[in-house]
Amino acid sequence: MAAGRHALFLSVVALALGTSAVGCPCVKGAVNDSPSLRWWLFSNFGAQKVCPEVLKRGVPLKLQALGSSSIGRFFPQQCNVVVNDTTHTMIVNITGSGYASTEVTKRVGFYCGMSVEYRPDFRFEGDAMYVWGMFNRLMSPPDLRILGVENPLVNLATQTPVGSLATMLGQGIVTSEIGRGFTVVRQDDGDDFAMGILAPPEKPKRQFVSGTDHMVLASDVSEIRPQAREYLGPFEVPGNGQALYFKFRNDGTPIVSMVVDKQTGDLWRQSYETAQPLGPPPGPLLGSTTLQPGLGSQTVPLAKGSYYLVLENQQAAGFAPLGMPIPFTNAPTTVSYSTEVGDRP
Repeated sequence: MAAGRHALFLSVVALALGTSAVGCPCVKGAVNDSPSLRWWLFSNFGAQKVCPEVLKRGVPLKLQALGSSSIGRFFPQQCNVVVNDTTHTMIVNITGSGYASTEVTKRVGFYCGMSVEYRPDFRFEGDAMYVWGMFNRLMSPPDLRILGVENPLVNLATQTPVGSLATMLGQGIVTSEIGRGFTVVRQDDGDDFAMGILAPPEKPKRQFVSGTDHMVLASDVSEIRPQAREYLGPFEVPGNGQALYFKFRNDGTPIVSMVVDKQTGDLWRQSYETAQPLGPPPGPLLGSTTLQPGLGSQTVPLAKGSYYLVLENQQAAGFAPLGMPIPFTNAPTTVSYSTEVGDRP
């Protein structure tokens, strides 16, 4: 499920890193014309970087049937890769934990293990490199376990708009997302990811234009329900004297944005996944602001390190007189965003 999708994205980044030294136009042409050379470059230089990249960052959890916004995230914790030179495929074995939130289930934390086979390929096009991953097969069914639920009536058999909770978190992600394959376009200012196979010159959609000399780390759309969070990142700040730049469009109620270091964020997220009550971070806040409805931005100067940017919808469920709940207060807030890193202003 989300684990496989994350492996898709970051194995692509690894492939891009492994072949980035091929810069001469004549060499690019030779690479484009030779499937065997492209596989050799990947198997010798890219494959070894897959797991280090996979373990760096969480990935949005989406279902086409529920729209284009993220409904949660998955965070890999263990990974290994097996390359098959005969079939020109790789098997990615990955485990980790994450969370999802829907109107029916509310917040659900889960563990997932998955083994997926992919057929990677790439091509140079002008100043960009297109990298594709074709889903080949599942090596085994997803190993899915619930870690915690906000709604005490929820279990794996609970029905959601796209089937049972188990189907939504497991098979639904495989069939509706991973089965489409993926495309990553590497450009000078960052890597852009999309599910599905895009043909040049088509590119994945960015929510905002990047700042001058900024590196784009993520650009997407998330739904955040009342009394819920979205843990974006962790994002790497490669040196001192830099900052995280967060651009957003908030189509709903005010959202609180908080920046914490990775150690604090990991502990905070694990509490969230086990459905503990929302509380403050177990460590210092390095930056905080309120994202009002409409367009806005946040800049947080940071030292070299790895950081989470956490979005929290603090809207409480409304109550009518005598304590009767008002159901319409549960509508999610949609946030379109771009996270970038660059020199401090």
